[in-house]
Order: sequence, then structure tokens, then C-alpha cells
Amino acid sequence: MTRIKKTRTSGPLGTRHRPAEEARQDRTRAPETKKKGAGLKSGSRHSPSAEDKQQHSGKGSKDPRHGSKKPIALVVTEAEQKLMAQPKQFKPVVQLSKAKEPEMPPEQELALLENDEKLLELLDQVDKGEILTGKDAKYFNAKTARHAELVALLGLDQDDEEEDLDPLAKLERTDWRKEFLGE
Repeated sequence: MTRIKKTRTSGPLGTRHRPAEEARQDRTRAPETKKKGAGLKSGSRHSPSAEDKQQHSGKGSKDPRHGSKKPIALVVTEAEQKLMAQPKQFKPVVQLSKAKEPEMPPEQELALLENDEKLLELLDQVDKGEILTGKDAKYFNAKTARHAELVALLGLDQDDEEEDLDPLAKLERTDWRKEFLGE
């Protein structure tokens, strides 16, 4: 950029302030036009229009409110008083009972108990010598008791099965001293 030297004389810094009268004379007036209506006239929602009057003239005036037009009695009738005078029954109509598990044949229940993973894990812990506590002990006791009931019910004795498998087991269990010594 080239350098411009400053001069002592300067031009007008801005436009001159004109008095209000001069400014009014120079202004041009906008052409006067009719205002456009922006919407309905005030109060049109509450005052019925001429079209509505023509449509409903035969039927009568329709209430613009929605809902039931049935009158409500503000005084209690005799029938209602009789109903209120009767003692209320607070006894339950339906009896509640615990839901029962569907009964299955003992063979299926025994098969389910023998294949129960949680029970098998607890049996392993007991075999290792660990002591069961809390819910595990209750679960283990309940399932083993039920298993014993089912075995007795079905006539399956585990001792008989073991004897059939090992003939020497019977010899080990008998006390020979009683027979030889006569005790």
C-alpha cells in the first residue's frame, strides 16, 4: 500500500444534522392502503357465526361442550339411603391358597432328583468333608429326605443293590463272634 500524506484541510466527517422541520419535508409518505385482516375478529369463538345459525336453525341450538348432559341429583334418594344403611361385609369372597406344584409320578421325580446339578455339587462337598450351612444345608436335607421317601415308596433299596453287586459285602457285615461264641 502506498502512503497517503496527511493534509491540514479535511472534508466533512459526517452528514450535517438537519432540524426536524427539514427532515419532515424530505420524508416521503408511504401510500395509504387498507390493512389486511390477520385472523378472525375478536370474540368470534364465543359469539356464534351466521353460518352456524343457519345450520342449526331446524334442530335447535347445540351445546358446544362435550360430555354427558344427564342431570345429576344433588339429593340422596330413598333407594340410595337403603343401600347406605345396609352393613358392609368385609369378608373376603375368594380364599387364597398356596400354589401347588403339579404332581408327577414318583419315577420321574426320582429321576429329576438324581440328575439335579445343585444336589450333586452339594453331595460332592459333603463327600469331601465340608460342612454345609444355611440354605444349602436346608436344600440338601430336604432333597435327600425326599429321595429316601421315593426310594422306599418305589421299593428300591440301595443296600439290596449293593449286596447283589458285591457278595463279600454280606460276609463283612455279619458279626461272626456271635455265632462262634454263642453270644
